[in-house]
Amino acid sequence: MTASVVWLAPSAKSFSCLCETCLDAARDGGLAFADAVRGASVRGTVDADSSVSFARCAAGHELVLRRVERPAPLTHADERQLQLQ
Repeated sequence: MTASVVWLAPSAKSFSCLCETCLDAARDGGLAFADAVRGASVRGTVDADSSVSFARCAAGHELVLRRVERPAPLTHADERQLQLQ
């Protein structure tokens, strides 16, 4: 079994996610969706300087917390790109 990866924003100091392994087990066990989500919920804090961290859900499954880098801005405007005004 491989660990689930949770992608964090560069400035994130906390996280909230669902353990995919727990969700799969709940589905296989026939649990109601609300009960599955409640049991799979994982929350915590992360060090602002850390690019990779680890967490565990209540059942002990490992989650890998990785920061994503923001893409570089476009060097020129593209009319196909959504324009916010």
